[in-house]
Amino acid sequence: MTTTNHSISTAAIFAHCTDRQRARLDSLATPVEVKAGYELVREGAVGLEFGVIVEGTASVIVGGRTVATLGTGDHYGEVAVLNHIGHPEADAGRRMATITADTDLWVAVMSIQEFASLLAEFPDVADAVRRAARDRVGASQGNS
Repeated sequence: MTTTNHSISTAAIFAHCTDRQRARLDSLATPVEVKAGYELVREGAVGLEFGVIVEGTASVIVGGRTVATLGTGDHYGEVAVLNHIGHPEADAGRRMATITADTDLWVAVMSIQEFASLLAEFPDVADAVRRAARDRVGASQGNS
């Protein structure tokens, strides 16, 4: 893999962020290399991290059926992680889907604690993340 910029701030959800916010996002995230075939998250499991795909693609599988493909700049995990830090729009901290790497990936990951710091420091980013979570929950329930 050739990417040298493993920035979590590449996510579309962070497109509105200032340079200061992007630098803080990157300081909170850890870049991780993942091999093709690896399950990033499993449907029904407790969600303990938020991630952004920095390079590569991954399949989103719900109930054994592929429903989407994630690529560079796409994020996952906000619904489960928000639940852990007390936001009602999430669903019991459980993963809504299995996400499996289709290719080798670089993923930028935040723990629950790092994610909570981000939300506390940047209310506008927190609002964007909460909207994304509500949209995902609504879509999964057929209310999109």
